[in-house]
Amino acid sequence: MISAGIGMIICRMLPYIIFANGKLPKLVKFYEKYLPYSLMAILFCFCLASVNFSVYPYGFPEILTLLIVAILQFWKKNMMLSLFLGTVIYLILIRYV
Repeated sequence: MISAGIGMIICRMLPYIIFANGKLPKLVKFYEKYLPYSLMAILFCFCLASVNFSVYPYGFPEILTLLIVAILQFWKKNMMLSLFLGTVIYLILIRYV
C-alpha cells in the first residue's frame, strides 16, 4: 500500500521535475497537438465496432448520439459539454429505445 502511494507520488511529480525549465521536447509537443484527435478516432472505431446494425434498434442510439456530439462540438467547441451531453443522451436512448 505504501509502495503504491510512493509510486503514484513519483509519477505525478516526475513531469514537473523533468520539464521544470518550461521547454518541451518536439516529441511532447507533437503528442500534445495530435494525440487527442487520434484517441478520439480510436474511441470512435472502438465504440461503433460492437454495434449490430441488423438487429433492433439498428444502431439508432449510437448514430444519433454521434451526430449530437459532432454538432455540439462544432457549434460550442467545448469538449466537456459534448462528452457530458453525449453520454447523458446515449444513456437515455439505450434505456428507452
